[in-house]
Amino acid sequence: MLHEVLAGRPLTRLEYQQRLPQLQDRLLDAQYELRKGRERAVAMIVTGIPGAGRSEVVNELLGWLDPKFVTVYGFRASNDVERERPPLWRYWRVMPPRGRIAILHSAWYEDFLHESVRHPDRPEDVVQREVERIRSLERTLRADGVAVVKVHLHVGPELQRRRLRKLRGDRMTRWRVTGEDLWLARHYHRVERAFEHCLEATEQPSAPWHLVDGTDRQHRALEVGKVLLDGVEGRVGKASRMTGLPAAATLRRRAARIRLASSHRGPRVAEEDYDRRLEELQGRLALLSRKRSFAKHAVVVAFEGMDAAGKGGAIRRIAAALDARQYRVVPISAPTPEELARPYLWRFWFQLPPRGNYTIFDRSWYGRVLVERVRALTPRADWQRAYAEINEFERQLAEHRTIVVKFWMSVSQEEQLARFKERDRNRLKRFKVDPEDWANRRHWQAYDQAARDMLALTNTPHAPWHVIAADDKRHARLAVLRHLCQRVEASLG
Repeated sequence: MLHEVLAGRPLTRLEYQQRLPQLQDRLLDAQYELRKGRERAVAMIVTGIPGAGRSEVVNELLGWLDPKFVTVYGFRASNDVERERPPLWRYWRVMPPRGRIAILHSAWYEDFLHESVRHPDRPEDVVQREVERIRSLERTLRADGVAVVKVHLHVGPELQRRRLRKLRGDRMTRWRVTGEDLWLARHYHRVERAFEHCLEATEQPSAPWHLVDGTDRQHRALEVGKVLLDGVEGRVGKASRMTGLPAAATLRRRAARIRLASSHRGPRVAEEDYDRRLEELQGRLALLSRKRSFAKHAVVVAFEGMDAAGKGGAIRRIAAALDARQYRVVPISAPTPEELARPYLWRFWFQLPPRGNYTIFDRSWYGRVLVERVRALTPRADWQRAYAEINEFERQLAEHRTIVVKFWMSVSQEEQLARFKERDRNRLKRFKVDPEDWANRRHWQAYDQAARDMLALTNTPHAPWHVIAADDKRHARLAVLRHLCQRVEASLG
């Protein structure tokens, strides 16, 4: 039992007064260096059994730090807005930028522990999947420069009852004891077993747990303060070096089987046929998006492809079929300073649609394994681990009934060059081609190989790729609409 292995010796007042100023000074200095260097962010998660003193510890930490650069978040049951997105959405939204500290009460352990305590007989595969999501999240954050500092406060059952009784007996503190706290206290041993399993299952080198005895207030505060200091100074957690990539020879064989055909079989689509089929497909998509069952789903559409492959034209044909209140188009370009200061996937989690809505990405999270890889904008280790992180991201979307539809718009070099020249001649389209587009043509073969690797490693049953032959714009737009309708129809059953 957790309460039997705790060894916090009560501190005398003199010991506390001697140790506290030194710790406070070191924390303030470390916070200043963190703010100045912006090498990492710190996400401190504080969990604890009711009565162990979570709120008191956090309040003391805030008194020791510069509060301008610390944010505290508390989490309860998900509200209506949060339930519209995948479970981890509300935690990704509050990720601190580099140079700042966020203190999260329970964070992503809130939901896991609540379910584990209330429903201890949940299916093993469900529990294992929740653990897998948490471990993957913490590895990703650590690799992206977020020090994940996890502290669990614990006390024995007798002390817990005394503390709750004292709080309830005072009119000024009675509000702090909720009905949930009393229920958890009555089921102390069930709660303790849930915490034991949680700490054991989610312990990993990138985000280790720190168990702190909550018996003595002064000892508790100093121990938690020292753990936070280690996190701010970068001594907590080790970044995982595993990428999950197959052997190079295996990857080459898989990538070589990928066909990136830029032209379709048969004649080019005639204008009169195109107009008729376009109207039919847009009407089909509009009806699907108005079905009652669609309100239980969301759609995320990701477009990738070479410059001038026709992504924008295809997106406009999708948007023309939808109610303007039902979709958002998100163009992805080079990240802003605010986005660079946070984990890579943060800006994409931020844009996820609620149920009954579409988000259409004009370029997407695959930029990490395409342009950032080809142009050496990110270290090799970062883009290599991105494949597994992207697959996990899309799996979480699919588990939340978000339909993920991905298009690679495949255009030939000759057709791309013709479109570039046509745009240069047209004053209304000249803005679409810039020096960067011409520079990317010089890396065509590298982009082609990166695209094949991407398709080989991220084509999954829950988020399959659709390679669209895009030399014929009319054919490409019809093919995009047809695949999108089919994916939505299949998900709606």
